[in-house]
Amino acid sequence: MRLRSILVLLALIGWQVACSKPAPTAAPAVTTVAPTPTMAAPLSPGASISETPTWIRDAILYEIYPRSFYDSNGDGIGDLKGVTSRLDYIQTLGANTLWLTPVFSSTSPHGFDVVDFYTVAPSLGTKDDLIELVQQAHNRKMRVVMDLVVAYTSNEFPQFKESLGKPDSRYSDWYQWSNNAHTTYKSYANVRAMPLLNHQNPAVQTYFLQVARYWLSIGVDGFRLGDATSVPHEFWKALRLAIKQASSEAILLGEVWESDPKKLPPYLQDEFDALFDVPLYYTLAGNPDRDGGGWLNGRTPPGALDTALSPTTQLVRFTGAHNTNRVASLVGQDAARKRLAAVLLLTLPGTPLIYYGNEIGMPGSLGAGALADAPRRAPMDWTKSGKGAGMTQDLARTNKPDDGISVEEQQNAPDSLLSLYRLLIKLRADHAALRSGTAQPAASECKSCYAYLRWDANMLYFVAFNLSGETRSVTFDLTKPPRSMDGPGQDVFRGGVVNLPSNGRYTLTMEPWEARLLRWGKQ
Repeated sequence: MRLRSILVLLALIGWQVACSKPAPTAAPAVTTVAPTPTMAAPLSPGASISETPTWIRDAILYEIYPRSFYDSNGDGIGDLKGVTSRLDYIQTLGANTLWLTPVFSSTSPHGFDVVDFYTVAPSLGTKDDLIELVQQAHNRKMRVVMDLVVAYTSNEFPQFKESLGKPDSRYSDWYQWSNNAHTTYKSYANVRAMPLLNHQNPAVQTYFLQVARYWLSIGVDGFRLGDATSVPHEFWKALRLAIKQASSEAILLGEVWESDPKKLPPYLQDEFDALFDVPLYYTLAGNPDRDGGGWLNGRTPPGALDTALSPTTQLVRFTGAHNTNRVASLVGQDAARKRLAAVLLLTLPGTPLIYYGNEIGMPGSLGAGALADAPRRAPMDWTKSGKGAGMTQDLARTNKPDDGISVEEQQNAPDSLLSLYRLLIKLRADHAALRSGTAQPAASECKSCYAYLRWDANMLYFVAFNLSGETRSVTFDLTKPPRSMDGPGQDVFRGGVVNLPSNGRYTLTMEPWEARLLRWGKQ
Protein backbone atom coordinates (compact mmCIF):
# COMPACT_ATOMS: atom_id res chain seq x y z
CA MET A 1 0.00 0.00 0.00
CA ARG A 2 1.40 3.39 -0.96
CA LEU A 3 1.61 6.27 1.53
CA ARG A 4 -1.26 8.11 -0.17
CA SER A 5 -3.64 5.18 0.29
CA ILE A 6 -2.57 4.83 3.92
CA LEU A 7 -3.35 8.46 4.54
CA VAL A 8 -6.71 8.20 2.82
CA LEU A 9 -7.55 5.16 4.90
CA LEU A 10 -6.71 6.95 8.13
CA ALA A 11 -8.69 9.97 7.01
CA LEU A 12 -11.76 7.77 6.88
CA ILE A 13 -11.26 6.50 10.40
CA GLY A 14 -11.46 9.88 12.03
CA TRP A 15 -8.76 9.85 14.64
CA GLN A 16 -8.71 12.67 17.16
CA VAL A 17 -5.11 13.57 16.54
CA ALA A 18 -4.75 16.09 19.30
CA CYS A 19 -5.15 13.78 22.30
CA SER A 20 -2.48 11.37 23.48
CA LYS A 21 -5.00 9.37 25.54
CA PRO A 22 -8.26 9.16 23.56
CA ALA A 23 -11.58 9.60 25.29
CA PRO A 24 -13.57 6.40 25.81
CA THR A 25 -15.13 5.21 22.59
CA ALA A 26 -18.39 3.32 22.42
CA ALA A 27 -18.02 -0.17 21.01
CA PRO A 28 -19.79 -0.70 17.71
CA ALA A 29 -22.67 -3.13 17.92
CA VAL A 30 -21.34 -6.64 17.40
CA THR A 31 -23.21 -7.79 14.34
CA THR A 32 -22.28 -9.03 10.92
CA VAL A 33 -21.85 -5.43 9.81
CA ALA A 34 -18.37 -3.97 10.05
CA PRO A 35 -18.00 -0.71 12.04
CA THR A 36 -18.73 2.33 9.90
CA PRO A 37 -15.89 4.85 9.74
CA THR A 38 -16.58 8.52 10.27
CA MET A 39 -15.23 11.32 8.12
CA ALA A 40 -12.38 13.52 9.28
CA ALA A 41 -9.79 15.87 7.86
CA PRO A 42 -6.95 13.95 6.22
CA LEU A 43 -3.59 13.73 7.89
CA SER A 44 -0.95 15.88 6.30
CA PRO A 45 1.80 14.09 4.34
CA GLY A 46 4.25 15.41 6.91
CA ALA A 47 2.47 13.80 9.89
CA SER A 48 5.19 12.14 11.93
CA ILE A 49 5.28 8.83 13.74
CA SER A 50 6.70 9.12 17.24
CA GLU A 51 9.82 7.26 18.24
CA THR A 52 9.67 4.19 20.44
CA PRO A 53 8.28 5.20 23.87
CA THR A 54 11.16 5.42 26.30
CA TRP A 55 9.31 3.52 29.02
CA ILE A 56 9.78 0.19 27.25
CA ARG A 57 13.53 0.45 27.85
CA ASP A 58 12.98 0.30 31.61
CA ALA A 59 10.14 -2.21 31.48
CA ILE A 60 10.06 -5.64 33.09
CA LEU A 61 7.34 -7.51 31.19
CA TYR A 62 5.24 -10.13 32.95
CA GLU A 63 3.16 -12.33 30.66
CA ILE A 64 -0.12 -13.60 32.11
CA TYR A 65 -2.43 -16.25 30.70
CA PRO A 66 -5.47 -15.01 32.67
CA ARG A 67 -7.39 -18.28 32.56
CA SER A 68 -4.63 -19.98 34.58
CA PHE A 69 -3.49 -17.15 36.83
CA TYR A 70 -5.94 -16.54 39.69
CA ASP A 71 -9.59 -17.53 40.17
CA SER A 72 -11.56 -14.80 41.95
CA ASN A 73 -14.99 -16.45 42.03
CA GLY A 74 -14.35 -20.15 42.67
CA ASP A 75 -15.42 -21.48 39.27
CA GLY A 76 -11.99 -23.00 38.61
CA ILE A 77 -11.14 -20.53 35.83
CA GLY A 78 -8.77 -17.63 36.27
CA ASP A 79 -10.20 -14.22 35.46
CA LEU A 80 -9.45 -10.51 35.19
CA LYS A 81 -10.54 -9.77 38.74
CA GLY A 82 -8.08 -12.44 39.80
CA VAL A 83 -5.27 -10.65 38.00
CA THR A 84 -6.27 -7.39 39.70
CA SER A 85 -6.22 -9.09 43.09
CA ARG A 86 -2.62 -10.25 42.48
CA LEU A 87 -1.17 -6.90 41.41
CA ASP A 88 0.52 -6.57 44.79
CA TYR A 89 2.35 -9.86 44.16
CA ILE A 90 3.46 -8.77 40.69
CA GLN A 91 4.61 -5.44 42.10
CA THR A 92 6.64 -7.11 44.84
CA LEU A 93 8.24 -9.27 42.15
CA GLY A 94 9.30 -6.01 40.51
CA ALA A 95 7.55 -6.37 37.14
CA ASN A 96 6.06 -3.10 35.92
CA THR A 97 4.30 -4.05 32.67
CA LEU A 98 1.64 -6.74 32.26
CA TRP A 99 1.11 -8.53 28.98
CA LEU A 100 -2.28 -10.25 28.89
CA THR A 101 -2.79 -13.02 26.36
CA PRO A 102 -6.08 -12.60 24.43
CA VAL A 103 -9.09 -11.77 26.61
CA PHE A 104 -11.65 -11.35 23.82
CA SER A 105 -14.65 -13.60 23.32
CA SER A 106 -13.48 -16.71 21.51
CA THR A 107 -14.29 -20.36 20.91
CA SER A 108 -11.39 -21.96 22.77
CA PRO A 109 -9.52 -21.74 26.09
CA HIS A 110 -6.43 -20.19 24.52
CA GLY A 111 -8.43 -17.21 23.21
CA PHE A 112 -6.55 -16.65 19.97
CA ASP A 113 -9.50 -17.60 17.74
CA VAL A 114 -11.54 -14.48 18.39
CA VAL A 115 -15.29 -14.29 17.80
CA ASP A 116 -15.81 -10.70 18.99
CA PHE A 117 -13.01 -8.14 19.33
CA TYR A 118 -15.22 -5.73 21.26
CA THR A 119 -16.19 -7.95 24.20
CA VAL A 120 -14.31 -9.78 26.93
CA ALA A 121 -14.71 -13.56 27.17
CA PRO A 122 -17.45 -14.12 29.78
CA SER A 123 -15.35 -16.72 31.57
CA LEU A 124 -12.70 -14.03 32.18
CA GLY A 125 -15.08 -11.26 33.24
CA THR A 126 -16.36 -8.06 31.68
CA LYS A 127 -15.07 -4.94 30.03
CA ASP A 128 -15.53 -3.16 33.37
CA ASP A 129 -13.26 -5.75 34.99
CA LEU A 130 -10.61 -4.99 32.38
CA ILE A 131 -10.99 -1.25 32.93
CA GLU A 132 -10.61 -1.77 36.68
CA LEU A 133 -7.48 -3.86 36.12
CA VAL A 134 -5.94 -1.14 33.94
CA GLN A 135 -6.82 1.58 36.43
CA GLN A 136 -5.48 -0.34 39.41
CA ALA A 137 -2.27 -1.10 37.50
CA HIS A 138 -1.86 2.56 36.61
CA ASN A 139 -2.36 3.49 40.26
CA ARG A 140 0.71 1.37 40.96
CA LYS A 141 2.65 2.98 38.07
CA MET A 142 2.36 -0.25 36.11
CA ARG A 143 1.28 -0.61 32.48
CA VAL A 144 -0.98 -3.09 30.70
CA VAL A 145 -0.37 -4.41 27.18
CA MET A 146 -3.12 -6.42 25.46
CA ASP A 147 -2.66 -9.22 22.96
CA LEU A 148 -4.36 -8.18 19.72
CA VAL A 149 -4.86 -10.95 17.13
CA VAL A 150 -5.04 -9.45 13.65
CA ALA A 151 -3.74 -12.26 11.40
CA TYR A 152 -6.86 -14.40 11.61
CA THR A 153 -10.22 -14.81 13.36
CA SER A 154 -12.33 -17.69 14.57
CA ASN A 155 -14.35 -19.53 11.96
CA GLU A 156 -17.30 -18.45 14.13
CA PHE A 157 -16.52 -14.78 13.47
CA PRO A 158 -19.65 -13.18 11.94
CA GLN A 159 -17.96 -11.92 8.78
CA PHE A 160 -16.50 -15.35 8.10
CA LYS A 161 -19.79 -17.16 8.66
CA GLU A 162 -21.55 -14.79 6.28
CA SER A 163 -18.96 -15.26 3.54
CA LEU A 164 -18.29 -19.02 3.79
CA GLY A 165 -19.73 -20.56 0.63
CA LYS A 166 -21.12 -17.18 -0.41
CA PRO A 167 -18.85 -15.51 -2.98
CA ASP A 168 -21.43 -12.73 -3.47
CA SER A 169 -21.40 -11.76 0.22
CA ARG A 170 -20.36 -8.20 1.04
CA TYR A 171 -17.69 -9.85 3.25
CA SER A 172 -16.40 -12.14 0.52
CA ASP A 173 -13.07 -10.28 0.34
CA TRP A 174 -12.36 -10.47 4.07
CA TYR A 175 -10.58 -13.83 3.89
CA GLN A 176 -8.11 -15.73 1.73
CA TRP A 177 -10.20 -18.20 -0.25
CA SER A 178 -8.72 -21.16 -2.10
CA ASN A 179 -11.58 -21.66 -4.55
CA ASN A 180 -14.16 -19.52 -6.31
CA ALA A 181 -17.02 -21.08 -4.36
CA HIS A 182 -15.49 -19.85 -1.06
CA THR A 183 -15.77 -23.28 0.50
CA THR A 184 -12.05 -23.76 1.11
CA TYR A 185 -9.66 -21.21 2.53
CA LYS A 186 -6.20 -20.58 3.94
CA SER A 187 -5.86 -20.86 7.70
CA TYR A 188 -3.23 -20.21 10.33
CA ALA A 189 -0.98 -23.28 10.77
CA ASN A 190 -3.59 -25.17 8.71
CA VAL A 191 -6.02 -25.01 11.63
CA ARG A 192 -9.46 -24.67 10.06
CA ALA A 193 -10.80 -22.85 13.11
CA MET A 194 -8.45 -19.91 12.35
CA PRO A 195 -9.08 -18.58 8.81
CA LEU A 196 -6.50 -16.07 7.61
CA LEU A 197 -7.71 -12.56 6.90
CA ASN A 198 -7.12 -10.65 3.68
CA HIS A 199 -5.30 -7.53 4.84
CA GLN A 200 -5.30 -6.05 1.33
CA ASN A 201 -9.01 -5.35 1.84
CA PRO A 202 -9.46 -1.76 3.13
CA ALA A 203 -12.50 -2.87 5.13
CA VAL A 204 -10.36 -5.35 7.09
CA GLN A 205 -7.75 -2.68 7.71
CA THR A 206 -10.34 -0.17 8.86
CA TYR A 207 -11.94 -2.70 11.17
CA PHE A 208 -8.74 -3.49 13.05
CA LEU A 209 -7.59 0.11 13.24
CA GLN A 210 -10.87 0.88 14.96
CA VAL A 211 -10.54 -2.11 17.27
CA ALA A 212 -7.11 -0.88 18.37
CA ARG A 213 -8.40 2.63 18.99
CA TYR A 214 -11.33 1.31 21.00
CA TRP A 215 -9.11 -0.55 23.49
CA LEU A 216 -6.68 2.35 23.70
CA SER A 217 -9.66 4.45 24.75
CA ILE A 218 -10.08 2.46 27.97
CA GLY A 219 -6.47 3.12 28.90
CA VAL A 220 -4.43 0.12 27.76
CA ASP A 221 -0.80 1.00 27.06
CA GLY A 222 -0.31 -0.86 23.81
CA PHE A 223 -0.53 -4.19 22.06
CA ARG A 224 1.43 -7.35 21.55
CA LEU A 225 0.92 -8.35 17.92
CA GLY A 226 1.73 -11.95 17.11
CA ASP A 227 2.27 -13.87 13.90
CA ALA A 228 3.64 -10.81 12.13
CA THR A 229 4.84 -12.86 9.15
CA SER A 230 1.21 -13.72 8.33
CA VAL A 231 0.38 -10.05 7.74
CA PRO A 232 1.75 -7.74 5.01
CA HIS A 233 4.11 -4.94 5.96
CA GLU A 234 1.73 -2.32 4.57
CA PHE A 235 -0.86 -3.23 7.18
CA TRP A 236 1.62 -2.94 10.05
CA LYS A 237 2.67 0.51 8.83
CA ALA A 238 -0.93 1.67 8.69
CA LEU A 239 -1.66 0.24 12.14
CA ARG A 240 1.38 1.91 13.66
CA LEU A 241 0.54 5.29 12.16
CA ALA A 242 -3.05 5.08 13.40
CA ILE A 243 -2.09 3.98 16.92
CA LYS A 244 0.57 6.68 17.26
CA GLN A 245 -1.95 9.30 16.20
CA ALA A 246 -4.26 8.05 18.96
CA SER A 247 -1.60 7.67 21.67
CA SER A 248 2.05 8.49 21.11
CA GLU A 249 3.03 6.53 24.23
CA ALA A 250 1.28 3.32 23.16
CA ILE A 251 3.67 0.46 22.46
CA LEU A 252 3.55 -2.01 19.57
CA LEU A 253 5.38 -5.26 20.36
CA GLY A 254 5.82 -7.52 17.37
CA GLU A 255 6.33 -11.26 17.26
CA VAL A 256 8.28 -12.34 14.20
CA TRP A 257 8.79 -16.05 14.74
CA GLU A 258 12.00 -16.42 12.76
CA SER A 259 15.29 -17.90 13.88
CA ASP A 260 17.28 -15.77 11.42
CA PRO A 261 18.02 -12.31 12.90
CA LYS A 262 18.41 -10.88 9.39
CA LYS A 263 14.65 -11.22 8.91
CA LEU A 264 13.78 -8.87 11.79
CA PRO A 265 14.91 -5.39 10.61
CA PRO A 266 12.11 -4.82 8.03
CA TYR A 267 9.54 -5.05 10.83
CA LEU A 268 11.17 -2.13 12.64
CA GLN A 269 10.84 0.26 9.72
CA ASP A 270 7.79 2.29 10.75
CA GLU A 271 6.03 -0.86 11.99
CA PHE A 272 6.84 -2.06 15.53
CA ASP A 273 8.42 -0.28 18.49
CA ALA A 274 10.12 -3.47 19.66
CA LEU A 275 10.38 -7.11 18.67
CA PHE A 276 10.65 -10.30 20.66
CA ASP A 277 14.16 -11.66 20.22
CA VAL A 278 13.13 -15.01 18.78
CA PRO A 279 16.61 -15.71 17.30
CA LEU A 280 18.14 -15.37 20.76
CA TYR A 281 15.49 -17.68 22.17
CA TYR A 282 16.48 -20.33 19.63
CA THR A 283 20.10 -19.91 20.72
CA LEU A 284 19.14 -20.33 24.38
CA ALA A 285 16.64 -23.17 24.02
CA GLY A 286 17.42 -24.90 20.75
CA ASN A 287 13.78 -25.77 20.07
CA PRO A 288 10.65 -24.29 21.68
CA ASP A 289 8.98 -27.71 21.76
CA ARG A 290 11.82 -29.87 23.09
CA ASP A 291 13.74 -29.95 26.34
CA GLY A 292 17.46 -30.34 26.90
CA GLY A 293 18.88 -28.24 24.08
CA GLY A 294 20.44 -24.86 23.48
CA TRP A 295 22.89 -22.59 25.30
CA LEU A 296 21.18 -23.11 28.66
CA ASN A 297 22.07 -26.80 28.48
CA GLY A 298 25.60 -26.37 27.13
CA ARG A 299 24.54 -27.53 23.66
CA THR A 300 25.47 -24.27 21.93
CA PRO A 301 28.93 -22.63 21.96
CA PRO A 302 29.06 -20.05 24.78
CA GLY A 303 30.26 -17.34 22.42
CA ALA A 304 27.00 -17.56 20.47
CA LEU A 305 25.71 -14.93 22.91
CA ASP A 306 28.18 -12.28 21.79
CA THR A 307 25.71 -10.74 19.35
CA ALA A 308 23.10 -10.41 22.13
CA LEU A 309 25.31 -7.94 23.99
CA SER A 310 24.98 -5.11 21.50
CA PRO A 311 21.43 -5.01 20.11
CA THR A 312 20.90 -2.29 17.53
CA THR A 313 17.12 -2.20 18.12
CA GLN A 314 14.77 -2.54 21.07
CA LEU A 315 14.43 -6.27 21.71
CA VAL A 316 12.42 -8.22 24.25
CA ARG A 317 14.47 -11.08 25.66
CA PHE A 318 12.74 -14.19 27.03
CA THR A 319 13.49 -17.70 28.25
CA GLY A 320 9.93 -18.92 27.77
CA ALA A 321 6.41 -17.82 26.88
CA HIS A 322 2.93 -19.26 26.34
CA ASN A 323 4.00 -20.94 23.07
CA THR A 324 7.24 -22.54 24.30
CA ASN A 325 8.26 -25.15 26.83
CA ARG A 326 8.88 -23.60 30.23
CA VAL A 327 12.47 -22.92 31.15
CA ALA A 328 12.32 -25.27 34.16
CA SER A 329 11.46 -28.18 31.88
CA LEU A 330 13.94 -27.04 29.27
CA VAL A 331 16.79 -27.45 31.81
CA GLY A 332 15.45 -30.67 33.31
CA GLN A 333 14.36 -29.02 36.57
CA ASP A 334 18.00 -28.50 37.45
CA ALA A 335 18.05 -25.89 40.22
CA ALA A 336 21.40 -24.39 39.22
CA ARG A 337 20.39 -23.96 35.58
CA LYS A 338 17.07 -22.39 36.55
CA ARG A 339 19.03 -19.82 38.53
CA LEU A 340 21.52 -19.36 35.71
CA ALA A 341 18.66 -18.66 33.28
CA ALA A 342 17.26 -16.01 35.62
CA VAL A 343 20.63 -14.26 35.96
CA LEU A 344 21.12 -14.26 32.20
CA LEU A 345 17.64 -12.93 31.44
CA LEU A 346 17.85 -10.05 33.89
CA THR A 347 21.40 -8.91 33.17
CA LEU A 348 21.33 -8.93 29.36
CA PRO A 349 20.62 -5.72 27.44
CA GLY A 350 17.07 -5.29 26.17
CA THR A 351 13.68 -5.63 27.83
CA PRO A 352 13.21 -8.82 29.91
CA LEU A 353 10.02 -10.87 29.73
CA ILE A 354 9.02 -13.21 32.57
CA TYR A 355 6.31 -15.76 31.82
CA TYR A 356 4.05 -16.23 34.84
CA GLY A 357 5.24 -19.09 37.04
CA ASN A 358 8.77 -19.15 35.66
CA GLU A 359 9.83 -17.10 38.67
CA ILE A 360 8.96 -20.07 40.91
CA GLY A 361 10.25 -22.74 38.53
CA MET A 362 6.97 -24.19 37.26
CA PRO A 363 7.51 -26.98 34.71
CA GLY A 364 5.55 -27.45 31.50
CA SER A 365 6.32 -29.06 28.14
CA LEU A 366 4.33 -29.52 24.97
CA GLY A 367 1.86 -32.38 25.25
CA ALA A 368 -0.26 -34.11 22.63
CA GLY A 369 -3.71 -33.69 21.15
CA ALA A 370 -6.08 -30.73 21.12
CA LEU A 371 -4.79 -29.39 24.43
CA ALA A 372 -1.10 -29.96 23.73
CA ASP A 373 -0.22 -26.50 25.06
CA ALA A 374 -2.11 -26.95 28.34
CA PRO A 375 0.96 -28.08 30.35
CA ARG A 376 2.76 -24.90 29.26
CA ARG A 377 -0.21 -22.81 30.41
CA ALA A 378 -0.86 -24.69 33.64
CA PRO A 379 -2.44 -23.09 36.72
CA MET A 380 -0.19 -20.70 38.60
CA ASP A 381 0.85 -22.47 41.78
CA TRP A 382 0.06 -20.17 44.67
CA THR A 383 -0.17 -22.62 47.57
CA LYS A 384 1.92 -25.38 49.09
CA SER A 385 -0.98 -27.84 48.90
CA GLY A 386 -2.03 -26.93 45.37
CA LYS A 387 -5.50 -26.11 46.68
CA GLY A 388 -7.25 -23.14 48.17
CA ALA A 389 -8.32 -19.65 47.21
CA GLY A 390 -7.31 -18.53 43.76
CA MET A 391 -6.10 -21.87 42.45
CA THR A 392 -7.43 -22.53 38.94
CA GLN A 393 -8.41 -26.01 37.89
CA ASP A 394 -9.55 -26.18 34.26
CA LEU A 395 -6.19 -26.82 32.57
CA ALA A 396 -3.54 -29.48 33.12
CA ARG A 397 -1.67 -29.18 36.42
CA THR A 398 2.02 -29.88 36.00
CA ASN A 399 3.36 -29.68 39.54
CA LYS A 400 2.56 -31.43 42.77
CA PRO A 401 1.73 -30.45 46.35
CA ASP A 402 4.67 -29.93 48.72
CA ASP A 403 7.20 -29.90 45.87
CA GLY A 404 8.73 -26.52 46.68
CA ILE A 405 7.24 -24.98 43.55
CA SER A 406 4.68 -22.46 44.79
CA VAL A 407 4.57 -18.85 45.85
CA GLU A 408 3.70 -19.88 49.40
CA GLU A 409 6.76 -22.12 49.70
CA GLN A 410 9.18 -19.60 48.19
CA GLN A 411 7.74 -16.30 49.39
CA ASN A 412 9.87 -15.97 52.51
CA ALA A 413 12.76 -18.26 51.59
CA PRO A 414 15.90 -16.16 50.98
CA ASP A 415 17.52 -18.83 48.79
CA SER A 416 14.45 -19.52 46.64
CA LEU A 417 14.19 -18.91 42.92
CA LEU A 418 11.47 -16.32 43.59
CA SER A 419 13.82 -14.40 45.89
CA LEU A 420 16.51 -14.49 43.21
CA TYR A 421 14.15 -13.01 40.63
CA ARG A 422 13.17 -10.28 43.06
CA LEU A 423 16.80 -9.47 43.82
CA LEU A 424 17.81 -9.32 40.16
CA ILE A 425 14.83 -7.18 39.19
CA LYS A 426 15.59 -4.76 42.02
CA LEU A 427 19.22 -4.51 40.95
CA ARG A 428 18.08 -3.80 37.41
CA ALA A 429 15.65 -1.14 38.63
CA ASP A 430 18.23 0.50 40.89
CA HIS A 431 21.16 0.53 38.47
CA ALA A 432 20.97 1.87 34.93
CA ALA A 433 24.10 -0.13 34.14
CA LEU A 434 21.89 -3.25 33.93
CA ARG A 435 19.05 -1.56 32.06
CA SER A 436 20.70 0.63 29.48
CA GLY A 437 24.43 0.36 30.15
CA THR A 438 27.01 -0.75 27.64
CA ALA A 439 27.85 -4.45 27.37
CA GLN A 440 30.87 -6.38 26.15
CA PRO A 441 32.14 -9.97 26.55
CA ALA A 442 34.99 -10.78 28.94
CA ALA A 443 37.61 -13.19 27.63
CA SER A 444 38.86 -16.39 29.26
CA GLU A 445 40.44 -19.66 28.11
CA CYS A 446 37.55 -21.75 29.45
CA LYS A 447 35.68 -23.45 26.60
CA SER A 448 32.54 -24.01 28.67
CA CYS A 449 32.34 -20.59 30.34
CA TYR A 450 30.96 -17.24 29.37
CA ALA A 451 31.16 -13.77 30.89
CA TYR A 452 30.33 -10.17 30.10
CA LEU A 453 30.49 -6.68 31.59
CA ARG A 454 27.64 -4.20 31.96
CA TRP A 455 28.47 -0.63 32.93
CA ASP A 456 27.63 3.05 33.02
CA ALA A 457 29.30 6.03 34.68
CA ASN A 458 28.39 4.86 38.19
CA MET A 459 28.46 1.08 38.24
CA LEU A 460 30.12 -1.89 36.60
CA TYR A 461 28.76 -5.45 36.76
CA PHE A 462 30.71 -8.58 35.90
CA VAL A 463 28.49 -11.57 35.01
CA ALA A 464 30.01 -15.04 34.61
CA PHE A 465 28.56 -18.48 33.85
CA ASN A 466 29.89 -22.01 34.11
CA LEU A 467 28.04 -23.90 31.38
CA SER A 468 29.19 -27.35 32.40
CA GLY A 469 28.55 -30.01 35.01
CA GLU A 470 32.04 -29.67 36.47
CA THR A 471 33.61 -27.18 38.88
CA ARG A 472 35.78 -24.69 37.01
CA SER A 473 38.53 -22.35 38.17
CA VAL A 474 38.58 -19.68 35.50
CA THR A 475 40.77 -16.63 34.99
CA PHE A 476 39.12 -13.78 33.12
CA ASP A 477 41.08 -11.06 31.36
CA LEU A 478 39.97 -7.68 32.69
CA THR A 479 43.13 -5.79 31.75
CA LYS A 480 41.13 -3.36 29.65
CA PRO A 481 38.08 -2.54 31.76
CA PRO A 482 35.68 0.00 30.26
CA ARG A 483 35.82 2.05 33.45
CA SER A 484 37.99 2.05 36.55
CA MET A 485 37.42 -0.83 38.94
CA ASP A 486 39.71 0.61 41.60
CA GLY A 487 38.61 -0.02 45.15
CA PRO A 488 36.65 -2.89 46.64
CA GLY A 489 33.81 -4.53 44.79
CA GLN A 490 31.04 -6.84 45.98
CA ASP A 491 30.17 -10.47 45.32
CA VAL A 492 26.41 -10.08 44.97
CA PHE A 493 25.38 -13.71 45.55
CA ARG A 494 28.08 -15.05 47.86
CA GLY A 495 28.74 -11.83 49.76
CA GLY A 496 32.08 -10.39 50.70
CA VAL A 497 34.53 -7.91 49.22
CA VAL A 498 36.05 -8.36 45.76
CA ASN A 499 39.38 -6.75 44.93
CA LEU A 500 40.68 -6.78 41.39
CA PRO A 501 44.38 -7.78 41.14
CA SER A 502 46.72 -5.13 39.80
CA ASN A 503 47.39 -7.20 36.66
CA GLY A 504 43.66 -7.14 35.81
CA ARG A 505 43.35 -10.91 35.67
CA TYR A 506 40.61 -12.18 37.93
CA THR A 507 40.10 -15.83 38.87
CA LEU A 508 36.75 -17.30 39.85
CA THR A 509 35.99 -20.80 41.08
CA MET A 510 32.52 -21.70 39.85
CA GLU A 511 30.37 -24.68 40.75
CA PRO A 512 28.60 -26.69 38.02
CA TRP A 513 26.14 -24.48 36.12
CA GLU A 514 26.78 -21.60 38.49
CA ALA A 515 26.15 -17.96 37.65
CA ARG A 516 28.25 -15.32 39.42
CA LEU A 517 27.58 -11.59 39.75
CA LEU A 518 30.22 -9.10 40.90
CA ARG A 519 30.03 -5.34 40.93
CA TRP A 520 32.10 -2.22 41.49
CA GLY A 521 30.96 1.36 41.93
CA LYS A 522 28.45 3.45 43.85
CA GLN A 523 26.03 1.28 45.81
